[in-house]
Amino acid sequence: FLAGDRPTVVYFGKLMRNKGVHVLLEALRGVDARAVIVGFGEDRAELEAIDDPDMLFTGPLEHRHLVHLLALADACVVPSIFPEAFGMVAAEAAAAGSLPVVARHSGLAEIADALEEDGVPASFESGNVDDLVDKLESLLGRSEPEREELRRRARRVGMAQKGFDRRL
Repeated sequence: FLAGDRPTVVYFGKLMRNKGVHVLLEALRGVDARAVIVGFGEDRAELEAIDDPDMLFTGPLEHRHLVHLLALADACVVPSIFPEAFGMVAAEAAAAGSLPVVARHSGLAEIADALEEDGVPASFESGNVDDLVDKLESLLGRSEPEREELRRRARRVGMAQKGFDRRL
């Protein structure tokens, strides 16, 4: 599924409406990318019933495996529409070298602000499918050297947000 040059977008977390997975899946209809959806939850069966060869549902993964998947991903979307205390998913994705794209609200805004202060375009208007499509197209349409520089910056921010050393 991950072979080839097509961009890969990852979502990991609970599969439920509050987490905004439906926003991401709707946005992906307008983006030339494949998606890996990691997690479990009350909406899992409904989401997995979507017949799309560009989507892979893995179920839950242990963190030690997820870190490797994130390193292969071009972006990790955190589309939550429900207030979050902090954007740990976004910080973990950034620390692993995946570019986070997060809904701008509540605790998610904190990680988005930190990323954007370091030049990483990281947020979209919560629940706004068109804005998410625009952000993903802009990010995935950049050259590989540009994306690599953004990944380096995101990793530095993610490590700092998770409390690791800033020297990385």
